[in-house]
Amino acid sequence: MDAWIAYARGPLFRISLLVCVLGLAYRIGVATYQALRAWLRAGDRTLPGGVIRRATLNWVLPVRLVRARPLFSVASVLFHVGILLVPLFSLGHASLWQEAFAVPWPTLAPAASDALAVVAAVMLAALLLSRLAVRVARNLSTPQDVLVLIALLALTVSGILASHPAYSPIGARTTLLVHILLGNLALVLTPTTKIAHCIIFPFAQLTFELGWHFPADTGRHVAIALAKENERV
Repeated sequence: MDAWIAYARGPLFRISLLVCVLGLAYRIGVATYQALRAWLRAGDRTLPGGVIRRATLNWVLPVRLVRARPLFSVASVLFHVGILLVPLFSLGHASLWQEAFAVPWPTLAPAASDALAVVAAVMLAALLLSRLAVRVARNLSTPQDVLVLIALLALTVSGILASHPAYSPIGARTTLLVHILLGNLALVLTPTTKIAHCIIFPFAQLTFELGWHFPADTGRHVAIALAKENERV
């Protein structure tokens, strides 16, 4: 078992991390290229920086959405906080990042890590239940959305149990191995699923704004494509 754990947190972790970093770099590169290409083709290249910054902050701190859907919004925000801070700064993960990057790594207090992990697990369960039980959310969800939430929930719960092996229904080493394998899976899934939005969301509002800056004569070209160039708008 120890050999499997050493392999999972050693070579397999480094491979998974490399896939994650390269995949996110590719997606950010594609988003940057598309944004630059859209801006160069735009008839109006003046972008409202203040509007883009406010829209991005509204995404990070969705005050308006909290008013409309308070339970879902609070669950989503707390889930994102826990799922980002605990893997990066919990004491149990710090050694992995220190080995991977060869730099000192800050850590959260164990009590703070435990609290964030439990909150993230509860919020993940609430989001998963919402996806399955609420008709509107269920209709908008894909099987991938549900499976990603299940994987993240299993990752979070296994991490809590690995930190407190006395509560685990299976052996402590087995729990740790399961958690490490799920963590590696989450790294691989990050650039290819909706988990990536946690990293690339700053590009979302910029891309949206660029979408409204159509190149000059776009309307005429659309009319020609629809064979309606002689019709009045």
